Amino acid sequence: MLMAFATLIPTWYFSSLELGITAFAFLLLIGDVFSFLMKPVIGFLADRHGERHYLMIGGLLFFLCLFLIGQTTSIELIVGLKIISGVASAVVFVLILIYSLRMVQEKPDRKIGAFSGVYNLGWIIGLLLPGLVVDRTNPQLGFYLILGAGIIWFVLMLRFAKRYDSKVSVKASFSYIKKIPGFILLKTMDLAMFSAFLFYFSNYALNVLNLPRSQVSLIVVTEVIFFALSVFLVGRISTQSSRRFWVPLCILFHLLGAGLLVFAAYSNILFVYYLVGILIGVAGGFMDIWVYAHISEQFSVEEKGKVIGTLGWSYDLATICAAAVPSAFLMLSTGMLNPPTVRPEAFTSLLVFPFIMLLAYLIHRRSAKKTT
Repeated sequence: MLMAFATLIPTWYFSSLELGITAFAFLLLIGDVFSFLMKPVIGFLADRHGERHYLMIGGLLFFLCLFLIGQTTSIELIVGLKIISGVASAVVFVLILIYSLRMVQEKPDRKIGAFSGVYNLGWIIGLLLPGLVVDRTNPQLGFYLILGAGIIWFVLMLRFAKRYDSKVSVKASFSYIKKIPGFILLKTMDLAMFSAFLFYFSNYALNVLNLPRSQVSLIVVTEVIFFALSVFLVGRISTQSSRRFWVPLCILFHLLGAGLLVFAAYSNILFVYYLVGILIGVAGGFMDIWVYAHISEQFSVEEKGKVIGTLGWSYDLATICAAAVPSAFLMLSTGMLNPPTVRPEAFTSLLVFPFIMLLAYLIHRRSAKKTT
């Protein structure tokens, strides 16, 4: 829930500051640029010392810095706080995955599907609640939701996060990176579809369509609901042999979603945006099961921190791509370095992501066959 607050509320707040699209995109991605280098490091430290202390420290920095963002309009101060909160949130998000999936090895599909399904219930609440309580004229109220959720998070970690010490001598090594570039690229493009839709649809809906925040929340929440259902149901039916269908299906649903989004932006038919959210959400379920099931089977318990931590690069890269690619399309189509509003051309850029996924999947399959 806290991660959903952190994704949606600052995006709305930046939209209310009357920034140009380039500045808006910069604020969205700056934290992820700095968090990128931290992912493998925190994964290695989690392998050595466990996740408990890093979960608490990262969570504290995360929600405090996000809360302070809502108390200022100084762009310089927002940038500094966004960098710190971006690094902290990236650390916390990856640690949650390591903490939850470290011991999953045999027949992982159902376990990963169940974990992701329950986990995304928090995202549903976290994306829906701000639309109900945050007023268009007072977006700072949302940051008090972040503060309250953050305090609850810290207390829960203090009370329940287990203590343990690694019994294995873990050495820092990046030799395993050559085994996961396909996973990183595919997961990056899948997440970029979700993030680009969230960032630019929210901006477009609020500033061009003038939709109420509650309506915007419902459309985004629809996407997350169908992702949670998809990942749970795919996990129930998935096997080693059936996994070969999941990435092609993911690409197909993303292509359909991107195409419908372009149609919706030019036609302004509201229910089509719901269909886009459904398609992108369903696509993500196929990708999550495929990626984490393969990682669960291929890597040992002792190196899961490094592997999942490095896979966390995909979350940073996705945010960077999701913010930068539509912004670049807008600049090219308008001839302006900082276009004032989102235009339908930004949504056309989402077609890029599934085509990159298709190319990455073909390369990954060829590489896997050579390895075998």
